[in-house]
Amino acid sequence: METLSVLSVVPADVEYEGLAAPQQFMDFAIDGHLLRRTLRAGTDLAAIEQEATLLRADWPHAAIEQINRLTLAAPGEFKDGRVALLLCPVCGDVDCGTVSARIAIEADTVIWEDFGWQDGYTEEPPQPWLFELQRFTFDKTAYLSLMQRLSEQFTELLPPAQVEREGDRRSIKGWLRRRLKS
Repeated sequence: METLSVLSVVPADVEYEGLAAPQQFMDFAIDGHLLRRTLRAGTDLAAIEQEATLLRADWPHAAIEQINRLTLAAPGEFKDGRVALLLCPVCGDVDCGTVSARIAIEADTVIWEDFGWQDGYTEEPPQPWLFELQRFTFDKTAYLSLMQRLSEQFTELLPPAQVEREGDRRSIKGWLRRRLKS
């Protein structure tokens, strides 16, 4: 039987050359270790240290989109179905280059595997040779619970107009109260 890993998110920041202040986001941790440090690169891939998730308070819509891709509720960013995990912290665009993976949801588990470096502007396949073969298997219930909590957290940060477009109508007074408390 395959050993299950535990996925969590932890507050983090990343410094990127040219930015005045570090970008704050929620980073993926597997069994308590940051994904960027857990992935074993066969070569020196310093770009991983500068990449970030889209789970950012200042990008709530992008965070929800990433969560939808992580749960396969939306297709991955790439034609081959792969999902971007770590992206450019400045723009969040896959064209800048991203750590991507294949995600599979099975009866009781969720699997992240086939990690590679990929961008959105070339037709080149991902570059999995940069990474040693790794596979992370998560309990499906725990994984989907985490994604649901994250989705709710970032939905709370959406401006009222976007919340209404998504069909989840909320009064502006409630939204303003929540924003003023933070």
